[in-house]
Amino acid sequence: MSQEKILIKIINLTKSLVRFQTTADNLGEKRAIIDFVKNEFKGSGVYAKKIVSNRVPSLVITLKKEKNPRLVLVGHLDVVPAERPSDFRPIVRNNRIYGRGTGDMKAACAVMIEVMKNFAQANPKPSLGLILSADEEIGGENGVGFLLRKKGFRPELAVVPDGGTDLSSVVLKEKGLIDLKIKSFGRSAHGARPFLGVNAIDALIGKYAKIRKIIPELKRGQWKNSLNLGKIAGGQATNKVPDYAEMLLDIRIVDERYRSPIMAKIRRIAPDAEIISDGSTFIQDKNARIIDYKNVFEKMLGRRIEFTRSEGASDARYFCEKKIPAIITKIKCGHIHGRNEWVDIPEMGFFYRGLKEFIEKFYSGDKTN
Repeated sequence: MSQEKILIKIINLTKSLVRFQTTADNLGEKRAIIDFVKNEFKGSGVYAKKIVSNRVPSLVITLKKEKNPRLVLVGHLDVVPAERPSDFRPIVRNNRIYGRGTGDMKAACAVMIEVMKNFAQANPKPSLGLILSADEEIGGENGVGFLLRKKGFRPELAVVPDGGTDLSSVVLKEKGLIDLKIKSFGRSAHGARPFLGVNAIDALIGKYAKIRKIIPELKRGQWKNSLNLGKIAGGQATNKVPDYAEMLLDIRIVDERYRSPIMAKIRRIAPDAEIISDGSTFIQDKNARIIDYKNVFEKMLGRRIEFTRSEGASDARYFCEKKIPAIITKIKCGHIHGRNEWVDIPEMGFFYRGLKEFIEKFYSGDKTN
C-alpha cells in the first residue's frame, strides 16, 4: 500500500477514535473504544487481550502468543474533558486534525495500530506488542501501571509517543506527580452575619496561600517544582456562610528527593490532605536503543533530534520504575487539553515511516525476532 493511502487510513482512524468521548467519568465510552480497536485487528492474525483493573479496560496486542514482547508500543485512549461537545467531532483543515485527544494522543495511537497491522503480515513475525490504556489522564495505575506492577509485564524497550514537542525531540526527563485533595470545614450562618459562622472557603484559601509559599510560582523556562490549583469548590448560596470547601492541587517535582519533604510540609498545613494520584519522575540516560531511534529519525526528517525534558508526566514512568528503557517523543501538536486541540498530519506520516524503520532496525540481525 502506498504511503498516501496509509496516511489516509491513519487520518480516518484518528477521526474515528476522537469521536469516542473517553473522559474519566465515561466508562462506557472507554469500553466501547477498546472494543472498537480490538475489532480493527480482526482477521489480522494478532493476539488481542482485554485486561480490566478496577473496571478500567486496557488492550494488549501481540504478534506472537507471548506475555512479554521484546519491544512494546504504548498509548492511551482516554482524554481530558472538552469545553464543547463539538470538540469530539474532528475536523481536518490546513494539514491538521482538530478535536479533543488528537494530539494527546489518539493520532499517535492510530499510527501505532497501523504499524502493528503492517508487522502482522511479516514472516517471521517480530516479538512486538501494543498497549492501549484508558486511564493515563488520571494516573495510569489501572492501565500501564497495573500491567507492570501487578501482571509482571517486562519488555526490553517501550516506545511512548506522549511527551516532548514534536518528532525532533526525545525526552530524557519527566517530572513526577502528586495530585492532592485538600478540604476545609467551617460553620454555616446567614451571609449577613458572617461573624456567627466560620467560612470554610476562607480557611481553604488560607491553606493554599501557605502551600504556595512552599512551591513558588513557576516561570517559563525554569526546571523547578510547580503547583497548580486546578479546582476549588464550596458554598451553596451567596447569602450563606459555607461550611465546607475543597480544592484539587497538581504538584510536579523534578526529583524524587523533594517528594517527602514537600508532603511533610503540606501535612502540617492540611493533616488530612488526600493523595488522589501520584507518579514517580522519569529519568534515563542516552542508551544504545535511543541513539538508534535518534539516528533513524534524523535521517528521515533531515534535521537534528534534540534530547529534552518535559514538565508533563506519562506512562513511561512505570517502565522507568522497572528499569526498562523508554523512548518518549511526540507527533507535532498544539493546544493540548485546551480548546482547538490539533495534531499535524504530515508528522503523523513521518512517525509511521520512522517507527516502521526503527522497528526493522531493532530486529535486524535477529534470526529469532
